[in-house]
Amino acid sequence: MKILFNLGFFIVMLLNSNLKAQIKDKPNILFIAIDDMNDWIGPLGGLSITKTPSLDSLAKNSILFSNAHCSSPACSPSRLSVMTGILPHKSSVLDNQWYDGPKWREIPSLKNIETIDQFFKNRGYKTLGGGKIYHSLAPPWTLINQADPSGWDFYYPNIYAPIPFQIRGKKEIIDPNYFIGKRHKYFTWGPLDLDDNKMSDYHVVDWVISELKKDHEKPLFLAFGLFRPHMPWEVPKKYFDMFPVENIKPLETKENDLEDAYDHGRRKWHKFVEDNMQWKKVIQAYLASIAFADNQIGRVMSALKTSKHSKNTIIILWSDHGMHIGEKENWEKFSLWEESTRVPLFISFPNMNSNGIQCDEPVSLVDIYPTLAELAGYEPPDHCDGESLMPQLQNIRVERKKSAMTSFKFSSGDIGHSLRSKDFRYIFYYSNNLEELYNHQTDPNEFENLAYNPLFKEKIDDFRKELFDRLELKENFDRIIKPPKGYKVYDGKIKKTGFIPISKIKNDPKPK
Repeated sequence: MKILFNLGFFIVMLLNSNLKAQIKDKPNILFIAIDDMNDWIGPLGGLSITKTPSLDSLAKNSILFSNAHCSSPACSPSRLSVMTGILPHKSSVLDNQWYDGPKWREIPSLKNIETIDQFFKNRGYKTLGGGKIYHSLAPPWTLINQADPSGWDFYYPNIYAPIPFQIRGKKEIIDPNYFIGKRHKYFTWGPLDLDDNKMSDYHVVDWVISELKKDHEKPLFLAFGLFRPHMPWEVPKKYFDMFPVENIKPLETKENDLEDAYDHGRRKWHKFVEDNMQWKKVIQAYLASIAFADNQIGRVMSALKTSKHSKNTIIILWSDHGMHIGEKENWEKFSLWEESTRVPLFISFPNMNSNGIQCDEPVSLVDIYPTLAELAGYEPPDHCDGESLMPQLQNIRVERKKSAMTSFKFSSGDIGHSLRSKDFRYIFYYSNNLEELYNHQTDPNEFENLAYNPLFKEKIDDFRKELFDRLELKENFDRIIKPPKGYKVYDGKIKKTGFIPISKIKNDPKPK
């Protein structure tokens, strides 16, 4: 009996030893989330004056997904879908939620979901997080973090205050008394007379660097999120100096661009910027914020390169959604157009056969979860709505069968869905049946809505079928062929009746 016990003990020890060896050989994962970074960066075309040397360098050592899109153009639904693998229309989280803690666990479809961080923690990884990964804010903003504490071995600065305190700009710079009209309290821009080390993102990166310098007994899932280039666009002055206002050219826009499209209800923001002649200054501030974030990424990449983990680390970098800087008379995100949905997505992994190339197939951020699982040698969980990008990582020409899907609930209560294929974008607003179709081969700015042009009927029918199949809706398409109430069609072009040009919109008075 003693011999059998010893033999059993030996077998258990051997199995444990083998398991530890397998876990030890697993790749580390450096998981980088960036807030509100659109496609202005160098690797995605950017503006001619964009300066993103760190992202340019990362692109040369990665596969860049040039047609990647968020699942929802707002922090809370986008980040939750990435971390759970569940699309927003299935979870019902379709807009920003402002609760603190993982109250999304109360949603039946998310109650027992194994999140990305839990997935790797449950398989022997050491899970470290810092900054904004799930939807989170910190002083001087509202203090929230929607991360589930059970997924993390440690969170910096802590799970309840994920972003270090950030100093705001001087009032005379970000809110001068000569401004006409009312602005949102965080819709501000201007240089800070500070060094980088006074910025909250700098401190998060300092912590990441300190972890990369350490020896770790377990493989790392090291996740961190940069808050910039999220507004307010206030970063150290040296980044503003990189983009002199006199060198900034106006963006390519179309007058009355919303006449054939959905009215997002945010045109007063645009009116404020135009009335105060701030458009170029906001472009400068957003470019400066991107440059600041790029510099922080560079610091991490340099630390990784000189660390013991450099040859055994998967790197994935993504942004939760894009950012409008006045296109379609919109500021921030919260739309289903290209500038809101298109995002940076870089993937680098050990022993890559090729790098410095880009894949143009339409992909979604919900594809991140199953992709990381496969890259680490595991089967993706069955609950994931996304599809692994492994086929494209092995051959960028492998076609994707599905479009990238984005869904959002607007402040009006309207719900819309977008499908982005390789060449087209289709949008359907479920509340009023309005449709939009844009040909990205001929109209990259999405100026002309082709949805009511008879020449594109077959394309519209294909998109309708794909969308309604994915939404699991049994609908009669005949009911959405006619233009919605408040619109008329002239020679295949739809126009909003009673459309008000931006010049005639009344600005809100400055509060007393």
